[in-house]
Amino acid sequence: MSDVKIIAVTGATGAQGGGVVNMLKKTAGWRVRAITRKPESEAAKKLAADGLVEVVRADFDDEESLVRAFEGAAAVFAVTNWWEALFSGKSQWEAGEIEERHGMNLARAAARTPTLEHYLWSTQPSAKRRLPGRLETPHMDYKANVDDRIKAELPDLARKTTYLYFGYYPQNMAYFPLLKPFQLPGNGQYVQLLATDPEAKILLAGDMSINPGIWVRQALATGAPAFGRYANVALERWSFRQMMDKWSEITGKRGVVVQVTEEAWTRLWGPAGTELAWQFKFGELCDPWAVRDDFISPEELGIGPDEVVGFEGTIKGLASLGLFD
Repeated sequence: MSDVKIIAVTGATGAQGGGVVNMLKKTAGWRVRAITRKPESEAAKKLAADGLVEVVRADFDDEESLVRAFEGAAAVFAVTNWWEALFSGKSQWEAGEIEERHGMNLARAAARTPTLEHYLWSTQPSAKRRLPGRLETPHMDYKANVDDRIKAELPDLARKTTYLYFGYYPQNMAYFPLLKPFQLPGNGQYVQLLATDPEAKILLAGDMSINPGIWVRQALATGAPAFGRYANVALERWSFRQMMDKWSEITGKRGVVVQVTEEAWTRLWGPAGTELAWQFKFGELCDPWAVRDDFISPEELGIGPDEVVGFEGTIKGLASLGLFD
């Protein structure tokens, strides 16, 4: 009888799920099953190309398809995509309602999987809960709703769930239009416009092609001590000015962070600008990722700085690909 276990990974063609796939397909004792709506997509075909990953079709709106996709899995990594709904034309709150529905479909399907030993749910702290009546962050709030509902509605699943808080992606400076530095005409300087204080510090997830898999691998290896616990997927907290200074040093391009108002950012970027402005305000008003009694530390998970790729290493890697040329 094989000792190899299956981990079903949702969002396998995205940033977080992709990082989990990259690591777990190389981890002894685990076989990766990538869950996607579009197994015929080029991204999904690329996952399956080396023969190390099984690609399975399922839809977050179809709980039964998820139950079938999770069949035989010992672990599930679950992540939803609020931004996809927003960019399809939904409001911030409509996108949140979709995300909560998807999150609960994933959780219920996992709860119906008799072989499941460990559920890993990618979530976020909630401004609506931390700062009631003062601020909302729908792309975070509705994920946190799922946390509460897992605990209230699916207590057996909650007893084997680890909740992962992902920080800010350094890759945003290469791939996310709202956060990419752009060159000013005239003096050649690069500018990053942000609706936040440049000195505000934020949790950094580091290299998303590597780090998500490290946390998931180590949570799986830790087992029961990680159940019911939260973990920050990050070892660094930097200010936006620190990030721009390091970006400038690595790329050789002179860069500066310029603070704009929420209103100006909304005029530039629409609801996506509003949402990020609210997230950054959340970070200015409190520490959203402050460690609580229900957290498990990187040290407890056996995670040290040597394997994790931080901001500097991530930007160097992106620069080597010519993404800032």
